[in-house]
Amino acid sequence: MRKAMGVSTTFVNGVVTAWAILALAPPARGQQVAPPDPSAQLPKTPIAASVQGSLTIAAVGDLLGPGLPVSQLPDPGFDAVAKILKAADIATGNNEGSLFDFRTFPGYPAAQNGGGDPVYDASVARDLKAMGFTILSKANNHAFDFGLEGLEATNRALDEAGILHVGSGRDLSDALSPVFITTPKGRVSFVATASTFNPASPAADPQGDLNGRPGISVLRTQRVTLVTAAEMSELRAMASARGQRVDSTRKDLYLFEQRWRVSDKPGLAYEMNPFDESALLHAVRGAKQLSALTVFTIHAHEAASEDLDGEDPVPADFTHELFHNVIDAGADMVMVHGPHHLRGIEIYKGKPIFYSLSSFFFDLELDRAPPNTETMERMGMDPKRVTYSEYLSARFRIPQDAPFFRSVVAVTTFEGDHVKEIRLYPILLNRAGHLFGIPYPAPAADAKRIIDELAKLSAPYGTRVDFENGVGVIRVAAPSASK
Repeated sequence: MRKAMGVSTTFVNGVVTAWAILALAPPARGQQVAPPDPSAQLPKTPIAASVQGSLTIAAVGDLLGPGLPVSQLPDPGFDAVAKILKAADIATGNNEGSLFDFRTFPGYPAAQNGGGDPVYDASVARDLKAMGFTILSKANNHAFDFGLEGLEATNRALDEAGILHVGSGRDLSDALSPVFITTPKGRVSFVATASTFNPASPAADPQGDLNGRPGISVLRTQRVTLVTAAEMSELRAMASARGQRVDSTRKDLYLFEQRWRVSDKPGLAYEMNPFDESALLHAVRGAKQLSALTVFTIHAHEAASEDLDGEDPVPADFTHELFHNVIDAGADMVMVHGPHHLRGIEIYKGKPIFYSLSSFFFDLELDRAPPNTETMERMGMDPKRVTYSEYLSARFRIPQDAPFFRSVVAVTTFEGDHVKEIRLYPILLNRAGHLFGIPYPAPAADAKRIIDELAKLSAPYGTRVDFENGVGVIRVAAPSASK
């Protein structure tokens, strides 16, 4: 053992010996190891942001696509959107899908996927770089659609294009590790995770002589269905009729592979895994200690209700607690992707929480991996009779005003130790009502509709969104002015 700097070897050996004795002693019968307390990761004195001058971060939601390189499209509308990304110091989003060379990729679609196998040619990574993207999250439910081979090939494509990526790694510690971007205005760190994920994708640290498991950073949650007392009585009766021992004094019941709990009104609740939450807060706290700004990003489809179409504008209850804790741990900005539709914006302690930034690309028509037979069969479709375009129309209901075609590019300006302003550039992802999924500036009427919609969604958080010259604007008071 190497001698600890400034500490005697005798003392260190004594501590190690005492720890070994305690570790070898078996816990008392029925005794469980206490889970960590996530609040222990929150610093007593948060570290303020420390940007030199003004620094801008352009944030978007999911990148499902593009199906083919589009940066050279002779399209002034798309060029105008790309110009917003290029003008920012950092541009970020979520790479939801795989990128690899189809001629050389040795893998195949995994048995489990994130609800499909979106995949695009490796050349698209260079295209994303040309658009202005600096860093993308890989912690999402599609990271393992093509197994480890697909994730590694995608990361290589991003590396070769010069785009940083965060949220995946050779083991859990690596996946949790922040990624740093050094700019003339200060170092910016990113930490990424996913609460919605393919069960085969979580990374794990080494165990004894075994290697760690490659994968992504995840936040496990336990979903609880809330029911009234009368509904619980019916559930208990059903459980008893099936031979289950029921304790009527307990509020919770496990039945039909679900956890049920008595509440004042029906709904959903989520309980975060304390080990995962503690690890995330630890990663954020450590990242902020080494950077001027820290961004936390999460892939979270979860909603407050049983919303089969994924369009509930109210996020799951656990996200409020998590995001406030993440900011208290040191994050200066929180961004959510996954729902494919907009949700509200909260300003917590002067720092923005984007509860969903919808999508930046929704280009599924040119997906190189149309749905497999199993996916189409689950939807009651015969893959030999239904075309890919007909499948898309049935699955995504393609009316012109579908919510997943409306989005924004959120540009946050940090100045010194605070957020000065957030500008929300409205974009549409459809042309003439058909599924194309390439962003372009929303026309005036659509732009106002998008910002008005976002203002309504943000109002419950006390956030005011103004519509000025075709753009949504949120002005954030400096810390000294808000006291």
